[in-house]
Order: sequence, then C-alpha cells, then structure tokens
Amino acid sequence: MVNSRLTNITSLNATNPLTFKGETQDVHVTVFSIIPCIIINGITCPFTFILNVLVIAAVKRRPRLQSNANIMLACLAVTDVLTGLTAQPLYAIWMTLKTLGISNCALYLVYEIFFTTLAPCSFLHLALVVLERLVAIKFPFRYHHIVTMRNIKLAVPFCWVYGILYCMVLQFGDNKFMMYYIWVALPFVSCFVFIIVSYLVLYFETRRHQRRIKTQQLPREDVERYITDNRALKTTVYVVGSVSLCLVPMCLYYLLRAFGVHLVKESNRAMLRTFLMLNSFLNPLIYCWRQKEMRQYLFKCSTHAVHPVD
Repeated sequence: MVNSRLTNITSLNATNPLTFKGETQDVHVTVFSIIPCIIINGITCPFTFILNVLVIAAVKRRPRLQSNANIMLACLAVTDVLTGLTAQPLYAIWMTLKTLGISNCALYLVYEIFFTTLAPCSFLHLALVVLERLVAIKFPFRYHHIVTMRNIKLAVPFCWVYGILYCMVLQFGDNKFMMYYIWVALPFVSCFVFIIVSYLVLYFETRRHQRRIKTQQLPREDVERYITDNRALKTTVYVVGSVSLCLVPMCLYYLLRAFGVHLVKESNRAMLRTFLMLNSFLNPLIYCWRQKEMRQYLFKCSTHAVHPVD
C-alpha cells in the first residue's frame, strides 16, 4: 500500500514539480503562496513545541493546576507538541524542496501521515474538553462520578486510535465514498454540531447561575465553584474559538469542493493547511493568558533557561 501511495504521488508530481498532490496539472503553486507558508511554519514550529511542552510540564508539576479541565487541555497540548515537532517542520522542508524543484515523495507521505493523524485527534480532544465543561456546569453534582481519571484514560486513547484509523483509511483506502462520508464528513460534522449545541447549553446555564448568585443567598462554596467553572469555561471558549478560526477555512474549502464549487485555488491550499497547524501555536498562548499560575511557571522556566542556576 505504501508503494502504491508513493507511485500515485510520483505520478501527480512528474509533469510539474510545483504541483501539490490532488491538484490538476494546470494549477501551479506560485512562489507567493509558498514562501509565506515556509516562513510561518519554519518560525512557529520551535515555539509550538517548546510552549506546549512547558504547558504539559506545568500541569504535571503544579498540584494546583491538576484539575480535570487542565488535564484535558494538557492532553490537547500533546497533539500540539507533535504538530510542532513533525507536521510543521516537515511541511516547511517539503515546500522548500518543491520551490527548488526537488521532488521528495517519501517526505510528503510522512508529512501526510502525521497531519492526517493529528488533525482528527486534535478535533476529538477539543470535543472532550467541551464535554468536560458541559458536565461540570450542567451536572455539577454528578461531575465527580462522570469525569474520572479512569474515563479520561479511556477517552484519550480512543482519540488516538481513531486518528490512526482515520489516517490509514484516508491515505490507503480505495472506497472514496465511504472514506469521505463516513470517516471524514460524519465525525467532523458530528463533533462540530456537538460543540455548537454544547456552547448554547453552557451559555444559558451560565446565565442562570449568574442570576441565582445575584438574587439568592447561596453558600460561599457554591459561589466560588460557579466562578471557577465560569473562568474555565471562558478559557475553553477562547480555545474553541481559536480552533474554529483556524479550522473553518479548510472545512469550507473541502465542503465547497464536494459540491463542485471552486472559489479557492488549489494552490492556496498550502496556506489553509498552514493556518490550521498554526492553531497549535496559539493554544499555549491562550492557556498562559487565562491562567496566572501557568503563566508564572512558563516565565520562571524561561528565566532559568536564560540565566541557569549554578
């Protein structure tokens, strides 16, 4: 299967060294669309890796940061670490070689494997983050029975297994109809609808809690819990907003292509993919902006890196 995959990529690039996989041969990737992608991926990939590693370390080492919400965000950060370590640099190297007229089909195949594994895995992790917030605010008394470490340890591997299966079907599958509608369209659409509906429920539930706090004399513990949950929800909103901003252009592109509408040139797909991978760089910045203790930990690590302690 790998040999046939390489043969397909080779045949698509044989006539034109600056043609992306899946494009018609009359569509050329211009230098103006490649160079910004190379620069963005090349500059952000080390920061994506380092910042997300620091986020994971902060959650692991700081007991106060080891809430279920932060643990789910740390699991999402693992996918971002791998994006900065593999997908972004591989894509930048491959596009650089393409610009120089050097065809490297094996390198592109490796990039495709990492990208098509990490993209759905990140999206499913995001759905888990939203689900955790939904249970915390909608079912606060059942939260500790639903969101347990055991359930988290079952849900996170499921995301990775699905991402690997998704990659295998997308890269080596023969039935294009089943591949697109079952493995691509249905899961992503289902997760997107779930996230939208969940946020509508969370919005109205949060407003109800705020009215209760203003009109009723609630115990101080309940008020503090509502405030903490509301702050965690706002962090999740920013994370989801960042992912949506980076993901929606790519989803609209493929959705329009499915209906035969080609508003975006195929040569600009490189920028769409770059925009999607850039989300892995934005996530740790949001964590640090929203959580003071995590921000202090990252600055402390940065200070020690610049001025090491003897």
